[in-house]
Amino acid sequence: MAAEPGTVCPPIEYTPTHLALFRFSAVTWNSHRIHFDQAHARAEGFPDVVVQSTLHGEMFARTVLSFAGPGAVLRRVEWRNRATAFAGVPLTFSGRVTAVTDDGDGHLVEFDLTGTAADGTVCATGTAEVRVPSR
Repeated sequence: MAAEPGTVCPPIEYTPTHLALFRFSAVTWNSHRIHFDQAHARAEGFPDVVVQSTLHGEMFARTVLSFAGPGAVLRRVEWRNRATAFAGVPLTFSGRVTAVTDDGDGHLVEFDLTGTAADGTVCATGTAEVRVPSR
């Protein structure tokens, strides 16, 4: 991976389905019904089941690791949810390199991250750091 500050990661597009959100709740032990029970989510005032906060973090990790390539190690990912995302709404996760530091036998690469819904709403923002070994 050759990157310098300003390099843009190829975006990852993901449309969370009801089944995917149910499964993500199961594997993360998240039992809040707004994430898998449509009737309950609607009773709580949402138009559909709600995408889990941690799913945004997982997609940010996937975005930077996909960009960094084989052997890369995620050292840190942090994010803040800005707006609620819902099942069936396409999401795009993107990143931009903000810093590259030589660490001896590889590089530490830092990113700014954005998760955006199809209507342009920014659902989450964050940062990440990946260690990329020398090749």
